[in-house]
Amino acid sequence: MCSVNIHNVLVDFPFPPYPVQFAYMEKVIECLQKGENGLLESPTGTGKTLSILCSSLAWLTVRKAQVQSALLVNKEAASDFSKLLSNQLENAGGMSWGEPAPVLPKIIYASRTHSQLTQVIQELKRSKYNYLKVAVLGSRDQMCIHPEVSKETNSTVKLYMCMAKTSTRTCHYYNNVETVSVANEFTNGPVMDIEDLVKEGQKQKACPYFLSREMKKNADIIFMPYNYLLDPKIRKMHGVEIEGNIIIFDEAHNIEKICEESASVNLRSADLALAIDETNQVLKLYGKQDEESESSDVQITPQDFGPDELLILKGVLLDFEKVLDDIEIENKAKGLTREGRFIRELLLSARVQQGNYLTLLELLDKVIQYLSANSNSPFQRKGAGLQTFADLIKVVFAKNQVHFVEKMNRAYRTHFGIEESKSKSNRKVDEWLSKSDASSAKQVKTLNYWCFSPGFGMEDLIELKPRCIILTSGTLSPLDSFAAELHVPFPVTLENPHIIQEDQVLVAVLQLGPNKVALNSSYNNRSNPEYLTSLGKAIFYAAKVTPHGMLVFFPSYPVMKSCIEHWQNEGQWGEIMRIKPIYVEPQTKETFNTVMKDYYKAIDDPVHQGAIFMAVCRGKVSEGLDFINANGRTVVITGLPYPPLNDPRVILKKEYLEENRKAAKGKGLTGQDWYRLEAIRAVNQAIGRVIRHKEDYGAILFFDQRFGDPNIVNSLSSWVRKLVKRYDNPGKLIADMRMFFKHAADAHPVAGIPRLPVKEKSSFSDSGRNLPVATLGASGGLTSGNLVSARRKEVRPHISLGYEPSLDVSQYATNVKPVSPKPKSSLFENLNSISSNVIDFNNQRSDENSDLSISSQPFEPMVKKRKLQINMKYGQLNDSDVKPSSCTETVKEVKPNDYLMQVKTVLCRTNEYEKFKSVLKSYRSDKDISILFEALRNMFGTRHKNLVKGKPFVLSYIILFIAETASNTNEI
Repeated sequence: MCSVNIHNVLVDFPFPPYPVQFAYMEKVIECLQKGENGLLESPTGTGKTLSILCSSLAWLTVRKAQVQSALLVNKEAASDFSKLLSNQLENAGGMSWGEPAPVLPKIIYASRTHSQLTQVIQELKRSKYNYLKVAVLGSRDQMCIHPEVSKETNSTVKLYMCMAKTSTRTCHYYNNVETVSVANEFTNGPVMDIEDLVKEGQKQKACPYFLSREMKKNADIIFMPYNYLLDPKIRKMHGVEIEGNIIIFDEAHNIEKICEESASVNLRSADLALAIDETNQVLKLYGKQDEESESSDVQITPQDFGPDELLILKGVLLDFEKVLDDIEIENKAKGLTREGRFIRELLLSARVQQGNYLTLLELLDKVIQYLSANSNSPFQRKGAGLQTFADLIKVVFAKNQVHFVEKMNRAYRTHFGIEESKSKSNRKVDEWLSKSDASSAKQVKTLNYWCFSPGFGMEDLIELKPRCIILTSGTLSPLDSFAAELHVPFPVTLENPHIIQEDQVLVAVLQLGPNKVALNSSYNNRSNPEYLTSLGKAIFYAAKVTPHGMLVFFPSYPVMKSCIEHWQNEGQWGEIMRIKPIYVEPQTKETFNTVMKDYYKAIDDPVHQGAIFMAVCRGKVSEGLDFINANGRTVVITGLPYPPLNDPRVILKKEYLEENRKAAKGKGLTGQDWYRLEAIRAVNQAIGRVIRHKEDYGAILFFDQRFGDPNIVNSLSSWVRKLVKRYDNPGKLIADMRMFFKHAADAHPVAGIPRLPVKEKSSFSDSGRNLPVATLGASGGLTSGNLVSARRKEVRPHISLGYEPSLDVSQYATNVKPVSPKPKSSLFENLNSISSNVIDFNNQRSDENSDLSISSQPFEPMVKKRKLQINMKYGQLNDSDVKPSSCTETVKEVKPNDYLMQVKTVLCRTNEYEKFKSVLKSYRSDKDISILFEALRNMFGTRHKNLVKGKPFVLSYIILFIAETASNTNEI
């Protein structure tokens, strides 16, 4: 542990901080001492999470001492020493802001997701400040352990079910909270994240959700997702106090979008129809209660509303439905847009206005809670439609001051659109539409009340008077435009360089693919078959020289799906999988964790040369996940992830910015600047996955010629833009990648991360098949399934993946197209068929008919290899690579059982004998010589030379002989 003095604050850091970390902590403490907002950018991998935790908590520790000292000084008997100590602490803690003693603030640490917060809490556990009191706020989805409530999938229904049970004290988990929370061993125990809290709650039979709220009262630092701070409804629900506290937004590059979304709302005509149906159901339950009030079999929760109120509510909903139906949308593609105040006029037509909206919200809340308490069947309504209508009213009437209403009118747009019901989930909701109207059964009208000013959410936060707000991320640039969008002053700013050296990262823009077709993923070109084939070849060659993990990012899910389908149809998918197994990012939460675990498992599997993960920018993989060391050696960006150009919300956002710029006489972002920055910030987040610490290294590849544009390059993160190299020759890029990984591995070895086995992977081996990956399902959607075999009927057995003759690839090209031989009945027949396809490594030239065959092992220097001739008599082999001159060496015939005992003796030392048995057993069933050959060569190719007198290449073929003779015995 190292202690550093920063502005009179002693910060305990796990190691001597690097200059970028010291500069970062200086800015954090400056914000805290002065009570000023900060905008701090530090690249991913520079340790900003640990830096901001240690610096802020060190300052908080000083602040605690300052408060105690101030209380002591205020006593009449205070000594001169106490007063001197108080003055020194005040200099370190900042000016006091409270009378008669300074206030002790809390630190509120917010990030985008719970998974990101879990990583932050793990960092806190490893720091010296893990003794401080911590609370983490989560939703009932993560923390509810009640067997009935936790099964509910709708968050709103779960909320009201919980409220019903807690208000009537029928949840024994909730009843135990008070008893457990006062126990010292719980409240003063070690730091706990959500998973720890849930386990402890199950152990103590107490509700983790309400335990976390109890812990919040005395916590020094509170962790929560963004929306708990930015959404007024959620902030009020969780009792988050802002005044005088410190707000830290980590991963703040998303905060603009989060602010806009938290202040926006949309209502579908299907939701409105569902709300009317729910109101009818409550009326029926009310009538049933009156008719059978004396029956003991009927147990309905008492309600505090009458039938007259229900009829009024139903009338409001019917009136609003009629108003919405009367809106005519001539252009269904573009929709219809009105100014922000138009939505108030619509609600006024349904008798909803400023004078009665609070009464209506109170009634809606009672009805929803009543439905949740009395819905014992999954087919009964539970208030989801009524909740959506209530959300609309809450946003529209959030504030009613005249100046605020005018501001909302400028920042909001009311947009009407037509939504085609394509998914099953939409059809289930739409079935509540009028069945007599054939057109309404196919399309749903939407009412969108969109906010285009992220400053709305931030201004609301500023009005609550926090001590300071710190926004930090690896991708905030340009800071000026970022601050201008949020309408918040940031006196303290920082743009940190990266912590790594230039030799730890290779940044390349490949402008032409292997077939000399321009790589351009623009909308007009992304469906071009020649482009898709060229992109597939580029990924294929990059995979061959990339050790371990490789990430490939696409602009969107539809683009990724289109590329995968093309590669599968053309056979390229199978070719790539023969290099590395491929995993695809699913769109569902249920399968995401499983696919990620399979990817990490494949990285650690020595049978394969790592794995490929295909994902999308702005997806789950591109933000928040850590692909440290071998998990991510190369990241490929296949295109610029611009927002959908014809999306009405995108069009209106650009128009809003242009109007603001015109009103500000040329100041502020243009619509086109915003559009470009949206894509670049998503790219910067994706490329941040590859470098995660000071000794990490990796390649960043842009497979789109548009990244060569100086305007695009200058918008990239500062540590990336100065390293960008442009390539028109794919062969030169592959050669540079090969040399880069070789030198980086030697210069920056990482403890505990094994280097790839030195091997030459056969281009016709199919060792990656039968692995679990996410692939394209039959319906065209991304699903979790098995790895598509390269020998599937719909995949061609071989396609040309060679470069054009003008490409100089003489360093690593061969003139042979290896083709997978079909397994035959006998092992030795298969070996004879392999020997007929002899690769001449002495003749390394490229001609028009040759394919490029790149060595899959980037660490092994290129050496000439002579022909390997196999004369299959029992145990005989010619190996011209063993000695400088050609010679034939005969290996004495051995008995299978004796040799297996020798192999077992050696392999048991490295715990590999079980793997050896598994390989041979697999060969019994599938008789695939190529898989067996590859697996055994990986296992014996460069190790255990004592088995065959220092001739490791001979050993593989002897093992094949053992496999054949042992396949009919029980010795394995």
